[in-house]
Amino acid sequence: MANVLPSMRRTQGARPTQPSSIPHARLSLQERRRQLIDAARRVFAEHGFRGATTRQIAAESGVTEALIFQHFPDKDALYAAILDEEASEPHTERWLAELEAFQSQRDDAAIIRTLFTGIIARHEDDPDLLRLMMFSALEGHPLAAHVQGRAERIYNFLIRFITAGQESGRFTPGPPAILARAALALPVYHVMQRHLLKTPWPPVHTADLIETGVAFTLAGLAGRGCDGSPSGIEHPTDLGAAVLLCDEIAEVRS
Repeated sequence: MANVLPSMRRTQGARPTQPSSIPHARLSLQERRRQLIDAARRVFAEHGFRGATTRQIAAESGVTEALIFQHFPDKDALYAAILDEEASEPHTERWLAELEAFQSQRDDAAIIRTLFTGIIARHEDDPDLLRLMMFSALEGHPLAAHVQGRAERIYNFLIRFITAGQESGRFTPGPPAILARAALALPVYHVMQRHLLKTPWPPVHTADLIETGVAFTLAGLAGRGCDGSPSGIEHPTDLGAAVLLCDEIAEVRS
């Protein structure tokens, strides 16, 4: 963006910008709102809702605070616009439709692969999203409820998927609520490690992570080893044991 001022980290404590000091191009109403929302996302992701100010958002946008108030009455309205976009993001509908289609085909591997790919890709496309959502939850901001529906729909789909697999005999018995959490653990932690914790671990290829995760998850749900043989696990809900077994098989093969 040609008219963006220096990083928001350097604008904290700076004097409020004066209208005459910031040249900004003429944008349509829709373009200007888009510019302000995008800038606000970056500032909220960096400082949280409580820590962010309209002055920081103005500096990040390369405009004056007065111009912001022409479009949004306060930072609550900006935050609401951001979370409304997240709650209505069309990607979720397409993603759920894909999952439901694979469920009707009883393609278990495609379901887990699509689940993992969707979670990881969403945050690769929008690295600020995790911090934005974490701040809204940690601060107890009421607008965070706008995005909870998406997570609930994915969770409910997993419960139905696992329950149907158990009823058909494809998956071993076990509490679906626990198994759904286990299935989500790998992609969610991978996203947290990359975009929040940023631990200095050796990098992994996303494709390898997804395919290995699919094998481990299905092995655990079915109560078998990665080579398709019975796992010998006394408690079939022990996904940790299934993962260790797959790891041992991988080491032997290597």
